[in-house]
Amino acid sequence: MSFNGSGKDRSSEERVIDGSDDGSTNDDVAAAERAALRKVDWHVLPMMFLYYMVSFLDSGIAFVWGIIASLTGLTQNYGSLLACRLLLGLAEGPLFPCMVVYLLFFYTRKELAVRCGYLISGGAVAGAVGGLLAYAVGYMDGLRGLRAWRWLLIIEGIPSVCLGVFGWFFLSDSPESAWYLTSSERQLLILRGRRDQREASTPSAQKLHGSDVLAAFKDWKIWAFCLMNFPADLQLFSFSIFLPTIIKAVNPAWSTLYVQALTVPCFAWSAIVFFITAFISDAIQHRAVFGILGVVASIIGHVMLIAGRGVAVPFAGCFVIAMGVYTVAGIALVWLPSNLPRYGKRSTAVGMQLMFGNTAGVAAPYLYPTKDSPRYTMGHAVTPALLAISAATSGVLWWSMARTNKKRRAGKEDGKVAGMTEEEIDELGDDSPRYIYAT
Repeated sequence: MSFNGSGKDRSSEERVIDGSDDGSTNDDVAAAERAALRKVDWHVLPMMFLYYMVSFLDSGIAFVWGIIASLTGLTQNYGSLLACRLLLGLAEGPLFPCMVVYLLFFYTRKELAVRCGYLISGGAVAGAVGGLLAYAVGYMDGLRGLRAWRWLLIIEGIPSVCLGVFGWFFLSDSPESAWYLTSSERQLLILRGRRDQREASTPSAQKLHGSDVLAAFKDWKIWAFCLMNFPADLQLFSFSIFLPTIIKAVNPAWSTLYVQALTVPCFAWSAIVFFITAFISDAIQHRAVFGILGVVASIIGHVMLIAGRGVAVPFAGCFVIAMGVYTVAGIALVWLPSNLPRYGKRSTAVGMQLMFGNTAGVAAPYLYPTKDSPRYTMGHAVTPALLAISAATSGVLWWSMARTNKKRRAGKEDGKVAGMTEEEIDELGDDSPRYIYAT
């Protein structure tokens, strides 16, 4: 296997690592990469899964966040409760953007969706067990003079403290510092990362610059991704919060515990569908079509909930919606950073995207008021209407990126790099005429 990069002379270290100087075959190098990647999978993905799971249980991954969550259960007045919630938000904000950026330190664009699937499945597990946990903690109401909601916050905060301390020592900052890899394995991961981000392979391109931050704010495509992400997260939040309420409305005779149990297969099905979608999306490097199909499934499911009568059709509608919940949100999450090879622009863009997406959490609690029971027409109408906007935005981005790719393959943008050195071209990132977007 050869490292083509930009055509510059490679160091002797690179030639040895990729097998061109030590007699290794392409198969040997590929096998070594797979072995190194398995180590990364076993050390990184379980932690990402646990971090996102406890965050969805409304606690978090950071040591500080866990302490705040636990202490929230001991507040005695509205002012201190509000202060704790604000501090929780401050600790929570960097969580998901940092995890997405962190994954791109270790994985290539063709591996990102499946790996994000492990992360997102933590949310599915939290959705499945969160309601059961809340139901169980309800029996602790009054224990030692504390209400059930206080116990819930205290109990959910404890895993965050433990994970925060453990993760500090267990996780590495990057492949360069991965303690569980050998020296040659670290170099393999570093070089495969350079090959994957070949249009931003210089050391400078993988550092944070003010110009990259400004470039992110000036790129209309990133704002389009923000618009696309809001409805996706609105559905994700509302589905996670109100699925027990929606299922209860299907048959009010069902007990609370039975309703909570019925949410488990919905969340499991949602995660399974996303894993299948992510695998195919990574393999063919297409994103938009899967996000749009997820929107179509969700819209059909909401129509089934509005129009369905009896138990079978509305309950089946919950599973149809579930097909799109993590697919729409997950594809939007993966599509943006996989098209931004420069570290600074990518990090800024992910922060922007998730900031706008998280504002959906403000609206989500108001979509299913008790007075709308049992049909909840407003929630089932507003969500698919906004998802249609998300699908339309995906279509525009798909068309624009495909059009740019066609021009670049035809050499119509080569004039942008006339007179530039190879190193200068390697600094251009997604502005390079050599860069081909994943659509």
